[in-house]
Amino acid sequence: MYDEIINMTASCCDEHFDADCIDSLPLAMAYVPIQKWRDVYSVDVAHARGTLFSELDKPFLGRRALH
Repeated sequence: MYDEIINMTASCCDEHFDADCIDSLPLAMAYVPIQKWRDVYSVDVAHARGTLFSELDKPFLGRRALH
């Protein structure tokens, strides 16, 4: 089955972009781990930072991501 998916993807990519071709590809499976309730901010800090969880508090660098 994996080979079939690769062949379908390759044939879609070889031609111009076609929404019908994309629609024929299988959907992806996402993995989202459950958030642990640890290192949580106080209500005031969480409101100011935009997140309750310190682990999700990532700095905004104000520029494009580097590759």
